[in-house]
Amino acid sequence: MEKYSLLRRAFLKKSALTCTGLMVGLAYEPKYSLAAKVENSEDLGIWIRISPDGTTTFIIPSSEMGQGVNTSLSMILADEMEADWQMIKTETAPVNSDYINPESNSGQITAGSSSVKGFWDPLRKAGAAVKLMLRQAAAQRWRIPVEECSARSGYIYRKNSIQKLSYGEIAEAAGKLDIPSDPPLKKSKDYNLIGRSVKRIDIPSKTNGSAQFGIDVRLPEMTYATIRQSPVFGGEVMSYDEAAANKIRGVKKVVLIPNGIAVIADNTWRAKRGMEALNVKFNGGETKGLESKQIKAELIKALDSEGKTSTEAFKVLDIEYEVPYLSQAALEPMNCTANVTENSCEVWVPTQFQEACMDVAKEISELDEEQIKIYTTYIGGGFGRRGETDFVKQSLILSKELGKPVKVTWMREEDIQQGFYRPASMSRFQIGLNKDGFPVSWNNQLASPSILKRFFAPMAWFNVDPLSTEGADEIPYAIEDFNLDYTEVDSGVPVGFWHSVGSSFNAFFIESAIDESAHLAGHDPLLYRMKLLAGKARFQKVLDKVAEKSQWGREIPKGHGLGVSLHKTRGSIAAAAIEVSTGMKGMLKLHKAWIAIDCGKVINPNTIRAQMEGGFTFGLSAALGEQITLKDGMVEQSNFHDYPILRLKGSPEISVEIIESGNEIGGVGEVAVPLAAPTLANAIFSSSGKRIRSLPMSNHGIIIV
Repeated sequence: MEKYSLLRRAFLKKSALTCTGLMVGLAYEPKYSLAAKVENSEDLGIWIRISPDGTTTFIIPSSEMGQGVNTSLSMILADEMEADWQMIKTETAPVNSDYINPESNSGQITAGSSSVKGFWDPLRKAGAAVKLMLRQAAAQRWRIPVEECSARSGYIYRKNSIQKLSYGEIAEAAGKLDIPSDPPLKKSKDYNLIGRSVKRIDIPSKTNGSAQFGIDVRLPEMTYATIRQSPVFGGEVMSYDEAAANKIRGVKKVVLIPNGIAVIADNTWRAKRGMEALNVKFNGGETKGLESKQIKAELIKALDSEGKTSTEAFKVLDIEYEVPYLSQAALEPMNCTANVTENSCEVWVPTQFQEACMDVAKEISELDEEQIKIYTTYIGGGFGRRGETDFVKQSLILSKELGKPVKVTWMREEDIQQGFYRPASMSRFQIGLNKDGFPVSWNNQLASPSILKRFFAPMAWFNVDPLSTEGADEIPYAIEDFNLDYTEVDSGVPVGFWHSVGSSFNAFFIESAIDESAHLAGHDPLLYRMKLLAGKARFQKVLDKVAEKSQWGREIPKGHGLGVSLHKTRGSIAAAAIEVSTGMKGMLKLHKAWIAIDCGKVINPNTIRAQMEGGFTFGLSAALGEQITLKDGMVEQSNFHDYPILRLKGSPEISVEIIESGNEIGGVGEVAVPLAAPTLANAIFSSSGKRIRSLPMSNHGIIIV
């Protein structure tokens, strides 16, 4: 359990790691003022500032990429400080160690469904401290004990009186007081916002078009660039026709960049046309000649090297599963705008990892951190891809070269073919069942590229990668003899963080294997899971809720099937069921899905439902038709015509039930993703008797109708 303490003067600040964990507190920062003027960004309070008119601005440490974090974190602050919700504004935090997420321990980063979980305690304490300071300021003005002052909806009220003071009236006076070290926190029963379905703060601007995404940035004298990188990973530019590119109207310059080349023009379209005329050729590369069938062969070889475990039981299940590389395929392609001068560097970027952007900016600009500003825009889909900085580096290099602001915008083809992909992975099981059909031994061999190796090379020394094995290294089912063997396989294809990371494929492996065990034993797959969850009430309650809402066990039409799965990730437990129907020639219809989640304390039910719906749909899309394959070392897919995303007409109705258990806050954003593939595969088996053990399902003739 992290301990948070409030020290004197101003706002939450990270200290060093100690034996007790990450310590967060308030530190002395005299330049910051609680009552700072709205228009003066240099004088912002680190977390909260209040203008004379009562407008309260919250500085949000996490990136808003559609998950609703601006709203959720604002609700925590507003509830504790009793702010007027109608007077709340938000700004994304600048790059600063004060905004490191205590949950991630990885820096100022938005990842791992950790924003609410990580900032729950420190933001509550910050809000409570501000509220107490405002009460103290009012008490001093009225010359009464602070106990006779109460806070409500942006005002301090005097006991037994009609007198009141707005937060704006006393913010300046409050800002001069000492920060209380241990302000009292509200009880759950007293929450006004937390636990309610509150409309998201970012919706109005996204509706009227005023919201600024990275791709919307416009600056005076700005130029535009497109990028072409080696289609073989690690290859180099061999030749290009600069003269032909320069003939295109608006083209200003052709610049070589690491692993590729850029065309700069006066708009993106002309830069694209210039790139087409450039006729660039590449050679070399780490993956030259590599084919997808070779990658599969390497995975099989790794599994064979681990060897199957000899299993003696009443019945033995010996099965193998496979998943492909996947692209994040965010709607907003990679983009970044940079303006590098001799004395300053400014970067506008839709990023999940502000600190990494700062590091790259310092490297390229050769300026000090004080001379650099990183502006985080809204993000049109992250899914882990925007934790990378390759596109940021390109923009900085080009701006420095040209001496003007440069916006780099990747074409969709570049976005698909130059990724950091979800690893292609394989998993084998030898599962021993007793005479009652329940597993007494569980042996799992997993082969997969290491996700962490690129960042933490020592992981490879011990052949350990907890992100590649997450979801497989610990399962909720009661199995006495459990064993997992992991082997890293590096084919040279770049891998990275993909929505729900290792759980995205391990849940498919595990929950498919459990389903197959139930079928072999002749048991109902939901009741089978319930039996294996004996003594684990939280898991059973979630599964029971899905059973209730889906009316599990009811008669369903011929050709229909119900599938179920269960998974725990990011501190939350979720289960799902889906009803499908199968027809001739692989025709598949997704009728309705039911999801239940226990994420502990609930902040905004609307946000949770939206996240679960979005995550499950994201997972369905990947399971049905998405894959990255290689031919002669190059990614074959290039756009949404051959990297198909699930369309609205094919998506099922999704019902979400939230179970508030009172447990510690868990993550939400990624929790539904791992459920999609196994739930769907199990439903298809229920409907047709066809067991799908490799993804995507389109490779098995499955067609969505």
